[in-house]
Amino acid sequence: MIITIEADRYFHITGLSPTEIEDSINTAVEMARDHSVSEGWQGILVTRHGPDNYTVNLSADVPDGVTVERDLPQEVPSRCRTAESSPQPCRQ
Repeated sequence: MIITIEADRYFHITGLSPTEIEDSINTAVEMARDHSVSEGWQGILVTRHGPDNYTVNLSADVPDGVTVERDLPQEVPSRCRTAESSPQPCRQ
């Protein structure tokens, strides 16, 4: 599923299957590319926020005519420590 955040410039992608996500990303990249050609100074940034959560947007940080993919680091929950094993128990 593609949710347009800013027309032809910024898209949020979610999906239930890898195929659905890939198709949506490809569609969003094509829409962004079409807009980028008319502006001529921004590239396309595809960001993976999670396994089923992506954004596609025009970015001044990416050279014109280039598409860059990046993977944001996922937060890994730290192991909770009990009061017996550590003086700093988990915060709820």
